[in-house]
Amino acid sequence: MLRCDSVNLMKRRSVFKSLLGASALAPAAAAQTPPTSNQPTADDAFKIDLTVPDAVADPRHRFFTPQQYATLGKLCDLLGPAYNSKPSAKEAETPQFLDFLLAASPAERQILYAQGLDQLDIEARLRNGKAFAELSESDAAQLLAPLKDKWTWKAPKELLPRFLREAKNDVMRATMNSKVYADAAAGSRRATGVNTYWDVIE
Repeated sequence: MLRCDSVNLMKRRSVFKSLLGASALAPAAAAQTPPTSNQPTADDAFKIDLTVPDAVADPRHRFFTPQQYATLGKLCDLLGPAYNSKPSAKEAETPQFLDFLLAASPAERQILYAQGLDQLDIEARLRNGKAFAELSESDAAQLLAPLKDKWTWKAPKELLPRFLREAKNDVMRATMNSKVYADAAAGSRRATGVNTYWDVIE
């Protein structure tokens, strides 16, 4: 759940709404059936068996499968490292928040994340013979090469570049609007997220 004080309730709700509505959908898109952990998607290349770490992962995820959640955690490590005494995306519990957010997101956004994380893991296994979550930082960074392409207003057509672009924006916004980040920025002239943060998801 989201906890916020009554004085800043409306401000903090606006943060959640802005993240939730970052990729607003047409009504027709919202009618699509969101993928579940047991539903194969059109872009699946093959089924990947769960590893032992996947099988013992936290089962309380609201949207992502254990495998997708592990991939998301690694992605957050790469996209949101700690810097200048500010917490990393992992320390700000951004993966937990995005899991919460995606569970309440429109179908098209859910499909983009589910297929994007699956594709990232598939590419890692094809290139390196191991899951994305198990790659070294340098090997994992190679799969994020699409993020180095010149930015355009029009979103990429290909699944992986389009997903990485959306995920990067979400990771950064969720991290900078977390209570942990706001606390670290307290007293700073350039503090961000103060009084508009989301709190720990329980």
